[in-house]
Order: sequence, then structure tokens, then C-alpha cells
Amino acid sequence: MQTELNFFLLVFILLLVILLIIYPVSGIRGIKELRRKYAEGQAYSRISFYRSSMFASWLVVFLILLLIPISDVSLDDLGMKWFYPRRSSLSGWILYPGIVLYLLHLGQNLYYIRIFRSKSEKRKKLAGGIAEDFKFFLPITTREKQVWNYLSLSAGITEEIIYRGYIFFALAVIFPSLHLVYILLISTLIFGVGHLYLGKEVLKSTFLGLLFGIYYIVFDSLLPVMLIHTVQDLVVRDILQEEETDGSL
Repeated sequence: MQTELNFFLLVFILLLVILLIIYPVSGIRGIKELRRKYAEGQAYSRISFYRSSMFASWLVVFLILLLIPISDVSLDDLGMKWFYPRRSSLSGWILYPGIVLYLLHLGQNLYYIRIFRSKSEKRKKLAGGIAEDFKFFLPITTREKQVWNYLSLSAGITEEIIYRGYIFFALAVIFPSLHLVYILLISTLIFGVGHLYLGKEVLKSTFLGLLFGIYYIVFDSLLPVMLIHTVQDLVVRDILQEEETDGSL
């Protein structure tokens, strides 16, 4: 039992190094390289960045899933199970507002997806308010938008397994007395650090990480969180239109 716990702790430390050091450093370097390539006229550097991001996330998930055959960790432990609200462990004043917040959040995202896919002035106005550090990262061409669809789905699955499923479970195992609120805050902080490459938009990403953590607590399953995370990332897919850009991005 002690040997198994030591191995679990070793894996946890390794993944923390990846999430808190390797991820943010490589992300920031990748954005800088992306800018350089576009300045040199290399057309598909965004797509390369998207693909490398997907590969890195799935690699971490693979390491996490390796715990299943060599330890007592199960898919249920990682949140990959059918969802139902935590009626037994959450009081009604937390549970029901959490469900309502989730539905409102999901509905808002679906509404913005519809708006951004139109040619309306509202979409153009919202696009104009995007920080340059984030705008440069967004897809413009048809091919980039196609790859962004895969990136959004990939992020919705892998990031929830990593930052909610695994981190929540690992912290509870290693620190049994740690309150759920602190687990939520720690996972949110780690999620934010992993998105430092987004520049000023990291604050929004960190807040979204907090919301995703709350949804995970409410539903006790990653499935609805994966859904809203994927939809959240799809919102920005059509903010920028190729025919409306001036070639500077």
C-alpha cells in the first residue's frame, strides 16, 4: 500500500512539473514562435501550434490513464462516469444554483456561437474588443477553423481529465483532510498557470477554470463539464473572418 502511494505521489509530482513549468514555458515560447513565423509569411503556423497543443494534452492524459492498470485508480475516480447532482453531499442552496448557473452558461455560449457565425455588427464590435495577445491565437482561415473544432473538442476532454478529474482526485488522496474548497482553488490556480501563454486573457481562463471546477463538484462527473468546456472554446472560432482581416494577423 505504501509503495503504491509513493508511486502515486511520484506521478503527481511529475505531472505538476509538466503543468506548472513545462506547459506555460512551452506555450509562451510557442506563441512567440507563432508570431515570428507569421512575420515570415509561413501560412500554417497556427495549425501547427494547435496540433502541438493537442498532442501535449493527450500525452499528459496518457500518463494519467497509465495509473489505472498499475494501481487502484479507476475511471470513476477520475470523474469519467455518468453524471448526477451531489444531492447527498451538497446543500440545496449550492446544488440548485449551480445547476442553474451551468444551464445559463451553456445557453449563453450557444447564443454567442450563433451571433459570431453571422455577419452582424455585434460580432464585429465584440471582435474589436479582443486583446491582441489572444486575437493572434484565433483561427482565421477555413482550414484553421476546421482544426480549431478538433482543438476545442480535445481541450474539452483532456483538460477536464487533467485539471478537474485527476487534480481533484490526486489532492484528495495525498491530502485526505484538505477541504474541497481548497482543492477547487488549487486546481483553478494550476489551470490558470497552464494558460499563461494567452497573455491578459489568462484571467478569463482562470475564472472559467473556477466555474468548471464548480460544475464538476455539482454534477460529480466530467461529462457535463467536458461539454461546456468544448462549447466555450468553440465560441471564439468565428469571431475573426478571413475577408475582414487586413493580413496583419
